Amino acid sequence: MSIRFAALCASTLVLPLFGQGGFDGPGRYEITNVSSGKVLDLDRNNDNTTVMQYSARGTDNQTWYVRPAGGGFFFLRNGMNGYALDAAGGGESEPVRGLPFNGGPSQRWRFEAGKDGNVLIISSFGRTLDIPGSTSRDGAHVQIHDINGDGNQRFIFRRVGGQDRDWVRGWDRDGDRDRDRDRDRDRDRDHDRDARGPILNCSSNHGERVYCDADTRFGVSLVRQVSESPCRQGETWGWDQHGIWVDRGCRADFAMNRPRDDDRRGRITCSSDDGRRVFCEIPTRGMRVELTRQISEAPCRQGETWNWDERGIWVDRGCRAEFTLSER
Repeated sequence: MSIRFAALCASTLVLPLFGQGGFDGPGRYEITNVSSGKVLDLDRNNDNTTVMQYSARGTDNQTWYVRPAGGGFFFLRNGMNGYALDAAGGGESEPVRGLPFNGGPSQRWRFEAGKDGNVLIISSFGRTLDIPGSTSRDGAHVQIHDINGDGNQRFIFRRVGGQDRDWVRGWDRDGDRDRDRDRDRDRDRDHDRDARGPILNCSSNHGERVYCDADTRFGVSLVRQVSESPCRQGETWGWDQHGIWVDRGCRADFAMNRPRDDDRRGRITCSSDDGRRVFCEIPTRGMRVELTRQISEAPCRQGETWNWDERGIWVDRGCRAEFTLSER
């Protein structure tokens, strides 16, 4: 039976129901292999990156800080230097290492229940932490391997104490900031969904530009791409005060946005979601445009990554923001 997951109220963070194999939530742990009885150890005498098994000595390099990584995955960072348990390319029998933390897929792990209530530590690539040949030798390098559930792939967590290092506290602050960002993104997505009105299909069936009459006073959102040809706003689709246009084989369902309080105040969101330049066609003749709230992490700098003219507003290089229109 796999570890189950439950949502915490007032948070987008997802955590498992704890207690399997000694794991009872985020914290600092010593991790012991069931077959060998040896603990996961980051080699402190040579390169500080080799992950091996070794007899327990109670040292920092034999402890691992576990924190949620989202989507049911976790990061494991070594108590000596903060290096993350890393599955490299995810290949069969590939040694794992401790590498500087980057939060990438190779550093994301999930826990599944093994036999007798212990834990399989499985990379996001699908292979599990493994002691080669079930050896009990000190210094044996740890690898990832296809899952068979034997004792050399099962581990026991033991929570340990000790004073957190500065990087741990900073890591927690970063995690809080990431969760706040995810919550804001979800709120904006829900807000956008609530603002959608009628759905219209517009299709460039023969690769030619096609105009579809629509009420675009409050903006347009692409809901679902139907074609194999890409639909990129400003390149193969767009909209103006007359309707929606598609080009070069783009076929998609579009939603006509409903009026909102923000729209009545002349506020519009324009997004360069894929890093490309996007042109939000909106009547700006005789209007003044101001950036009122940056939503993206990428910077929004007028004249560099956003600007406007009498045809509308453009954004570029990942800029996503809310803009307010007012009469000059």
